[in-house]
Amino acid sequence: MRKRFLACVLAVVMMTCLAGAVSMAAGESNTLRIVWWGSQTRHDLTMAMLDKFMEKYPNIKVEPEFTDWNGYWSKLATQVAGGLTPDIIQMDYGYLMQYANNGILADLTPYIDSGVLDVSDVDESVIDSGKVGDGVYALSTGMNAWMLMYRQDVLDEAGVTLPFAPTQSQYIEATKTVYEKTGKTDTFVVGFGLDRLRFMLRNVGLNLYNDDGTALGFDDPSFMVNGWQTILDAQDAGYGLPIGEQTNASDFDIFINDTWIGGIWTNQLAAFEQASNVSLTLAEIPWNDSATQPATYFKPSMFWSVAESSAVKDAAVTFINFFTNDPDCYDIVATERAMPISSKIREYLEPKLDTYGKKVSDALNRLTELGDTTPIMKPDVSASGEIDALLAQYNEQVRYNLVNDLNAFALQFIDEANAIIAKSAN
Repeated sequence: MRKRFLACVLAVVMMTCLAGAVSMAAGESNTLRIVWWGSQTRHDLTMAMLDKFMEKYPNIKVEPEFTDWNGYWSKLATQVAGGLTPDIIQMDYGYLMQYANNGILADLTPYIDSGVLDVSDVDESVIDSGKVGDGVYALSTGMNAWMLMYRQDVLDEAGVTLPFAPTQSQYIEATKTVYEKTGKTDTFVVGFGLDRLRFMLRNVGLNLYNDDGTALGFDDPSFMVNGWQTILDAQDAGYGLPIGEQTNASDFDIFINDTWIGGIWTNQLAAFEQASNVSLTLAEIPWNDSATQPATYFKPSMFWSVAESSAVKDAAVTFINFFTNDPDCYDIVATERAMPISSKIREYLEPKLDTYGKKVSDALNRLTELGDTTPIMKPDVSASGEIDALLAQYNEQVRYNLVNDLNAFALQFIDEANAIIAKSAN
């Protein structure tokens, strides 16, 4: 899809003058088109929140568009190519650079500088996460972190404790004991996607991609070999969820029946607990035993962006300011799009948080208090989706014991990934 996006951008450039003419003609309109992806819960809460927004700003009408994640980006690319870009776009960190660099998004800096978009209670690092070059092209809807989620009841049954910030050795020892005592397996230990690889690299001051986005950010095959060997050890000893089982049931069912621990973005906690009907506890992703710095970072769960082609930018920014700073908004959406970025809104919400919100708030606050985060990296390269799919193919061969030389296999992956990145950059 990302390759198709680049092709669509050419059409956008060709229609720039036409889009400008349309904007001039529609200049007095205060109708906003807004698009987002998400679950039915997000859809329902967003619709209620938009009703409140229109009640408070009766001169602005909102036309909502909603889809799930799988269809969102292809639909948006088609709209952009057809000159029908929505005024407000729910944006993802992985796509931000593409859309900003291709002139699709408006720079919000003038609105921030004037105070129309009030970020006085927002941490500078959160604002920086929406920057591309010198401009701010998106404002985060909330803070998020990738963490372990586990069943404390299973740990208690096994007589095991897991530190909030476990080392890899502590974590492996715990999951082995849980398997021996309860028969419950581990789905995280056999997972080796880009997020896990990224954390291994960040623990030693490296990144998944280099600074200019032309290649991977590492050339040492030992990171790949260590990740794969961990999977093989878990499979051989039985404490890792066997290959194939996770495709035969939902993640929620697995948590009830088969496994006790996995990885999660913190804004997903409520969905997992509610669907599986089990209580989950949060902890940091295991640190490499040789770690020199924290790997965890606060990721914007998603952003709001304004289209450069929008004829109603002022109204669009009014909405983003409402979402960022208005308690009436958070009486409805609470933490569904993660913990609010405004410190005043977080303080306002604290007494109102449900069990899930309190768990997430406590975990994120603890990360901050411990100093166990490092700054977020630049947005991923445009070929990141292809790299993720490539790694999944390599992982499958490893898990089915089809690889004799892991080191050579890792070097092959690095070469192939770098070739994909180089091709996409041209």
